[in-house]
Amino acid sequence: MSTSYEQQHVEYPNRKRMAWLTAGAALFVAAGFFLIFDSSSSTNDSILSGVIGLLSILFFGLCFCYSLVKMIKKEPSFVIDEDGFVDASSYTAGGAVAWRDVENIFMYELMGQKMIGVKLRDEKAFLDRQNGMKRKLMTVNSNMVDATISVAQSSLTMPLDQLYIMMMSHWRHVSDNMIYDSYNRR
Repeated sequence: MSTSYEQQHVEYPNRKRMAWLTAGAALFVAAGFFLIFDSSSSTNDSILSGVIGLLSILFFGLCFCYSLVKMIKKEPSFVIDEDGFVDASSYTAGGAVAWRDVENIFMYELMGQKMIGVKLRDEKAFLDRQNGMKRKLMTVNSNMVDATISVAQSSLTMPLDQLYIMMMSHWRHVSDNMIYDSYNRR
């Protein structure tokens, strides 16, 4: 007999949302070029405009490239199975995480956006496996909301509430089995 815990759920990026993010990033890149090459302002203003324009091009250019690649690639953004989950939903995605490594899963809201927070048992070991900039961003996020990994709705098709229920169901099932196994070993 097959239970829902033995099934795998795969989420792909929401192409419509990714298209809007890509278009928005492209507009900010264009605005950055406008600020750099606008000659209608005074010298002091043009230096400030140039710096703001350059920062806009760099930041939103990276956002544009990231969202364009996510939109074009046919790779899953989130996978849940009986062993754990694989988060590839954002730049600061957590990657593969086993259920036994999860300490807590909770919903929270940050700047008007609902998110799923995942607190890991050994946060330091997990963060040590991440690259430099990603590690710094994940550490900042962890300090703000006490979640090692945060999953946003932006690159998922399934409503976040449903994904949360699915994650909790799998995690509790594994946690109950771990408690049962440790009790039977005595």
